[in-house]
Amino acid sequence: MGYFKDLIIFIFVFLPAVVFALPIEEPELLWRQVLGGAALTRPVEQLEAIMVVREGGVLTALGSDGTLFWEYRAGGRLLPFIARSGNGASYVCRSDGVFHAINRAGRQLWKVNLKGKLSFPPLTGWDDRIFLFLPGTLCCFTASGTRLWQVELESPFAIDPVADKSGGFAGVLENGKLIQVNAFGKMNSVQLSSVPFAVVSLKPSGSRSGSVHPRFIAIHTDGRLELAGDGGLAEAPRLPAAPLAVTERDGLLAALLENGELVLVSPEQGPVWSVKTEFAKQEGVEIDWNERGIYLLSKSGGEGYSRQGERRWNMKLSGSVTAPVLNGNGVMYSCGKDWILYAYRVEYYDALLPDKGVYGFRAEGTYRLGEESPLNFEFPQRLEFSLNMVEAVIKAGNLGEMEPAHTKLLLGAAAGAGVPGRQNSVENMKIRAKALRLLGLLGSRETVPFLARLFRREQNLFIKGAAAETIGAIGVDPEGLALDAFAEFVALPGGYLRERLLAGIAAATGKLCRFSGPPLCSRGIPLLVRLADAAQPKSVRRRAERELAALYSF
Repeated sequence: MGYFKDLIIFIFVFLPAVVFALPIEEPELLWRQVLGGAALTRPVEQLEAIMVVREGGVLTALGSDGTLFWEYRAGGRLLPFIARSGNGASYVCRSDGVFHAINRAGRQLWKVNLKGKLSFPPLTGWDDRIFLFLPGTLCCFTASGTRLWQVELESPFAIDPVADKSGGFAGVLENGKLIQVNAFGKMNSVQLSSVPFAVVSLKPSGSRSGSVHPRFIAIHTDGRLELAGDGGLAEAPRLPAAPLAVTERDGLLAALLENGELVLVSPEQGPVWSVKTEFAKQEGVEIDWNERGIYLLSKSGGEGYSRQGERRWNMKLSGSVTAPVLNGNGVMYSCGKDWILYAYRVEYYDALLPDKGVYGFRAEGTYRLGEESPLNFEFPQRLEFSLNMVEAVIKAGNLGEMEPAHTKLLLGAAAGAGVPGRQNSVENMKIRAKALRLLGLLGSRETVPFLARLFRREQNLFIKGAAAETIGAIGVDPEGLALDAFAEFVALPGGYLRERLLAGIAAATGKLCRFSGPPLCSRGIPLLVRLADAAQPKSVRRRAERELAALYSF
């Protein structure tokens, strides 16, 4: 058994290092850009864009070459938090509790008054849902701004909550209780021996029944490790010294200790390797661990290590207000006290990272919300009654643990599978359209493939239009399936016979482009231009022209 554990450690730790490591002799200043104010947060980099929250209630977005993309003014002082979702949206919160969602092009998607100030940065789920942490309260919103649930806590969080590997999150309360909350608000807890320094998530364990049990390691200030899972608590090998920073990848821990050592630890076997760094007893150090290597980053500088523990580079910084961030191309961004963002080249790579899809992000897993389920309601009235109940729960913002079951109901009803023998009745068409509207309120990107398939195969133009409207309301198209289906339909002859639906496609395409920004604009705008052509019906041209004008105006 020990042989196989050693083999697994070798595969995860040593093998990837030979693919990516290419050190450079000395870090190089690539560019610098004036921010116009003091930075409040560590920069956040995603898909060639760098985001910084700065004084004056401004979120600034710059390109990878230092070009200013846009500035979003929140209308009040912002908290020193920023989060980004897989669809590219940015999330910030004012000190008065007004939470803002901004798309990749700097447009406000929505805002909501939380009636309380965020205590910790937001976290996002696999389908871009947002988990928010207020004092004593948890709440979850869809990417389009619908509240899914809210849960009251017996005690506030003591340390930063972390995303887990089952699509939810975990954190430790001030009473020492470790709680795990899944995407639908269901909570499990275990009492720790004390409040730890940090918690990290491990790959969940499975069971014969197919259920998933999240696992966590609590790292204590004295170096003790507690493994928390479905079997309760278990001791793990102790760290050699007290931790300053810690992260996890592939079931291993990378920890910076107060004596300046960087150690790689297997929770089952103990230390794999250790190396001396220049960060002894230094607070505010961040550890980033990605496909390239392990990186220590702080206001005073940074160091890069291979997975074998070999140091590839180190760099001194002065005058930084936050720890820098390193992107996937080996460029480090640092915010200075002089209100300038600096970009340094610290590494080169000899291999490209894998494709991450339209949005530069592929979810680690799925909530299985896009799976259809057979329905059989003898009378339409019963199905409509069930949909009314679902609608009431959604509008109350308290869908919670019933979300998977209710989503399956909506998918089945939208597909027309609810009432045998009456699929084409007017009554059933209204039921299907209502189910589609409710799916738009839920806003899960996992339902978009189903909606694209429905649009493509559905013969009834009324239901096709409702499906297009729902896709526009959700605002994302992770694999480009919806825009492909729209383009195919627009290319069909006989536009005047489908005038109302073509106008609906123009509206949905405009919503997709406004919500998602550049990832979909490159495909959506040509489709809108085609719909604005003189050969199209007048109402279609006008709608497409309005959508195009909206995309180019702020």
